[in-house]
Amino acid sequence: MRVNAKTTVLVSLGFLSFYFLGLAVLSIKEPLMLGGFTVISILHLGFAVGIKKGYEAVIAFSPYIVLLDFLFGLLWIMLGLSMPAVTLTLISALLLFALLDEDVRAELRD
Repeated sequence: MRVNAKTTVLVSLGFLSFYFLGLAVLSIKEPLMLGGFTVISILHLGFAVGIKKGYEAVIAFSPYIVLLDFLFGLLWIMLGLSMPAVTLTLISALLLFALLDEDVRAELRD
């Protein structure tokens, strides 16, 4: 069974979207955190939809969004080692590695 790259990227972005939505729900008593995590979640979901539809600008800009996730995860690990920080860092690192591959980008354009 072969899984194509587009499905993997879409599932990963969807997972990151639900991850940040979960963080928003956990910080429901803090309005600023709730709003920030909700916006980040919607941004990731928007990128997943844009990649699914094959928008070139979204495909070109998506590694930068995932790089920000990776850097945020690294910073979070430096502040205090926790499983959510490690999870975010590892998933964003794997997704960034995939998005920087030209073969994957070519498949996303199709």
